[in-house]
Amino acid sequence: MPSHRWQIGGLDANPLLPYTALAEAEAMQDAAKEWDERYRQGRTMPDEPAALLVKNLPLLPKGGKALDIAMGTGRNALYLASLGFQVTGVDLSAVAVEKCRQKAERLGLSIEALAADLEHYPLPTGECDLIVNFYYLQRSLTPQIVAALKPGGVLVFETFTIDQLQFGWGPKSPGNLLRPGELREMFAGLETLLYHEGVIQGDRGPKAVARLIGRRASGQA
Repeated sequence: MPSHRWQIGGLDANPLLPYTALAEAEAMQDAAKEWDERYRQGRTMPDEPAALLVKNLPLLPKGGKALDIAMGTGRNALYLASLGFQVTGVDLSAVAVEKCRQKAERLGLSIEALAADLEHYPLPTGECDLIVNFYYLQRSLTPQIVAALKPGGVLVFETFTIDQLQFGWGPKSPGNLLRPGELREMFAGLETLLYHEGVIQGDRGPKAVARLIGRRASGQA
């Protein structure tokens, strides 16, 4: 007797899978559709690279392999590629990834732009000279990020803190916002080159963020 299968948002689903797995798959596809629509409408990050990157170039490696986690349309990935990095960028939204590819082609830059769910996408181990993560918080990814850095590799991380709730925009769930001191704790195994928590001026007005630049020890296996 043939097995019964059905589609969930275009995914071929097996009825023997636990309900939670099916619900997670459906929720992820809903999230991808939501972000795709945001990118189609242009309701996303600005095109300029993050100030944290631009203003702290002396703290970054001079080149090598760079990974941009949740890159959006590639504002930071494109900037790093223009500096000579070999860049891989990953994002959930296929629309954002295609926009990044088109921009890279117009600018004559080479970028590996991938549409993938970071909940399940395996980061490379010990291959990255530089990893950047802006405005994406997946706490379960922390060990993989550290492991993906080469000895001497650098992480640049910036996202919202719980104090962002006072400004009425950005993530609404406290689970998607950093607690005081949490970012430093997440990457306590890295040498801290820069750390800051507080309110800064963004393109939409004041925003509460935590920022970290950390380096994996040269002798760290």
